[in-house]
Amino acid sequence: MMTTVFGQFLEFSVPTHDIQESLNFYHELGFSELPVGDVRDYHYGVVTDGRIAIGLHAGGIDEPALTFVKNDVASSLRDVAPDEDTLSFTRLGSETFNEIGLHTPDGHMLIMMEARTFSQADLSALPAPVTGHSVEISLGCRDLDNAMKYWAGAGFTASHYPEDEMVELLVPGLRLGLRTDLPPGKTALRFAPNDLEQTLLSLERSNVPVQRKPAYHQVMSPEGTQLELFAADF
Repeated sequence: MMTTVFGQFLEFSVPTHDIQESLNFYHELGFSELPVGDVRDYHYGVVTDGRIAIGLHAGGIDEPALTFVKNDVASSLRDVAPDEDTLSFTRLGSETFNEIGLHTPDGHMLIMMEARTFSQADLSALPAPVTGHSVEISLGCRDLDNAMKYWAGAGFTASHYPEDEMVELLVPGLRLGLRTDLPPGKTALRFAPNDLEQTLLSLERSNVPVQRKPAYHQVMSPEGTQLELFAADF
């Protein structure tokens, strides 16, 4: 399978101060929980909508991150982070769970690790949550052309849609959307349910706060992940 220079996408990682509250929130929406290993020295859980995995981290990170699995992380350090100013952390050693973290030019955290942290069966066999399946992870950026060049250089296939002021980035198992209407460094998960209005009503009946906006509708998770719902375009 083709991968990026960062490796194969594993999860969208988010920090949480109360992992049980976050798990309860995603369970309420109909996300499925995946079994995790014991490689972390803090509480860690994973939920999925059937397309992407969301890693809930009660330690280790203090901002959202795109996490990839890559062989021999240590030897790749110079290739993925030639400028040490982009490095956030390095955890390398014979008795350490090897991983490195770095920031993109727009301030998004990327993590590369040498081993998987959860069992990923066929996610597509899992039921979709109330929100429907995710369609992309959105990344806020300053300049679409510069951001597109960065990600294309890392192995992503990029498509620019000037009329929508966005760039779509694709690799197997991951779709990213570069957007200038999000502040640089900010992230969002986008969903396109089959029946948007019914989905909104279902969320409101479950006492899930929904902020209705002209372009999309927003739900915030307890840990601060921004979920955006918009009408599917068939």
